[in-house]
Amino acid sequence: MIFLEKLHALLDTFDSTSCKAVDKANLYGVYNSPPPLAEHIVFSPMPNEIMQHMIEDYKLTFPKELLMLYRTMNGADLFWTVRCVGNRNILIPINHFSIYGVPLTQDRKHIEPFNIRIEDLNRPNKTPDNWLKFGSYYRPNNTTDRLDLFVDTDSNCVFAVEHENANCCITANWNSVDDCLCSVLDILSE
Repeated sequence: MIFLEKLHALLDTFDSTSCKAVDKANLYGVYNSPPPLAEHIVFSPMPNEIMQHMIEDYKLTFPKELLMLYRTMNGADLFWTVRCVGNRNILIPINHFSIYGVPLTQDRKHIEPFNIRIEDLNRPNKTPDNWLKFGSYYRPNNTTDRLDLFVDTDSNCVFAVEHENANCCITANWNSVDDCLCSVLDILSE
């Protein structure tokens, strides 16, 4: 996948500020003090038994590119920034690009990816049943306009849908998961 090559090139620039968390998540661009913990978090590969259970448990077929991605990483939270909200100037960490995975622990003490099973349930009305929600991103310099990423499990085409819109409002589309992830990474890297 071209996306993995581009992501590795980006993450290689953070060698001096990277580390592995206790739960084996890879942290890049580590901050001296939270929030957030790091600029980029890439989760360890999805264990085969978890992937197999996810495939068997889901009603649709997972696209091969998405499964290939999970063999390399169990999701990612990329391009973290801090947003100031409210009258009290409360700092809220926000990541601008999420690839959903499967949380592996129950204790909530570890850094975990957003849960693809739960996120897929949170979808706008009229979203086709054969679409799988696998990620989200915010447009550059914007922390209020979230777009959800859906892959059509029949055609493998990917669609960006406005998260806050009551109906399925498509704002962009790509021919594959790899095309989509490369495009979003390029946009947010600029």
